[in-house]
This record gives sequence, structure tokens and C-alpha cells, in this order.
Amino acid sequence: MNIRVVIADDFPLVRAGMVGALAQDPGIEVVAEAGDGVSALELARTHEPDVLLLDLRMPGLTGMSVLEHVRRELPRIRVVIMTASGSADNLLDAITAGAAGYLDKRTSAEGLRQAIISAHGGGSVVSPELATHLLREFSGARTGDGPRVRPVLSRRESSVLRLLANGSTDDEIAAELFISPRTVQNHLHRVREKIGLRRRADLTRWAVQHAIL
Repeated sequence: MNIRVVIADDFPLVRAGMVGALAQDPGIEVVAEAGDGVSALELARTHEPDVLLLDLRMPGLTGMSVLEHVRRELPRIRVVIMTASGSADNLLDAITAGAAGYLDKRTSAEGLRQAIISAHGGGSVVSPELATHLLREFSGARTGDGPRVRPVLSRRESSVLRLLANGSTDDEIAAELFISPRTVQNHLHRVREKIGLRRRADLTRWAVQHAIL
């Protein structure tokens, strides 16, 4: 049985490259292509592919919004993010939201095919370069001058907490950081777990005490 794939990226040449790479495996079939987030979600609903290969930055709906809709409505679909962004925060957001993979657009054709096969089989895939970047970001690893202390909060969690402490609502935080309100709530959940406080007033006080503002 073929692995049915929908590809969503707003650059036609990038989509063409992905289609060409996947066409080299007779067990993978690209059933549709989308050039924006709205079309990506519609095609996912229409075709219910095995794998959705999804860019993060697209017009209409962002890749993160599409991912969250798909995970709620069509949980059987495995979503693999394909992005030029090496941000550890974006990677963590995507994995937290349920992505099965997170690949750099410099990934080889063979690497892309193997990622699709692995995701379809229930595995999780992160490009080695992005995995290394993530480990450095959250372990505090540093070359040359020795290790540093691991921060309590990631940069994205600190940004969410700073905006919350400044009085922003979840929707306003989402708009400021170009993420969805659901992702904001996920970050706040992790912040609450890490620092042991629940109420927004207590979080604001903690942010002031620790110079997050």
C-alpha cells in the first residue's frame, strides 16, 4: 500500500522539489499540493492522507494552526514539519502540538523519504542539525568557555510570561508572538509546572521578582 502524502508549502519550486524527491520511492504517493494554510487544511480533510508534509510559515493559516486543527480533527494523519527555521522554540512548539517530525529544508531527498516512511510507521523524526540545536538551547551546552547553568524557562516561555505579566490576554500574546492561543496555553502550562505557581497574579509577581519584564 502506498503512503499517501499531502505537501503544503507556499513556494512552488520547493513543492516541486519535494514531489520529485518523494516520487523516487514507488511506495510514496503525493495526492495533493497546497500553497497556503487554508488549502492545506481543506486538502487534509478531503484526502485524509497518511502524512501531511507542512511548512510553518504560510499565508492564510500558519503551519502551527494547521497542525493543531489536524491533530484535533484528524488525529490519524501524521504531520511532518518542513521548515527553514532553526528556532528551538518553533521546534518545541511543533513537537508539543503533536508533530511527528521536524525537518530542515536542507534535508536530503533520501532523508525526506526516510522521514515520511518513519512517521507513517509511528516513529518521530528530527533533523540531526535541529536536534543538536535543541540540545544546546535547553541543556546550556557551550563550546570554548565551559557549560553554563540551564535556564528555568526557554526563551519562548519567558516571552509568553513577560507578555502575560504586562497584562496581555492569551489572544494578544498569540498575536504578538505569531503563535496560536492554544500554543500560548501550552507554554503557560509548562511555565506553571516549572515554577510551581498557578494563578496569573502569582506568575506576574514571579516575573517581576526574576526580572522577566
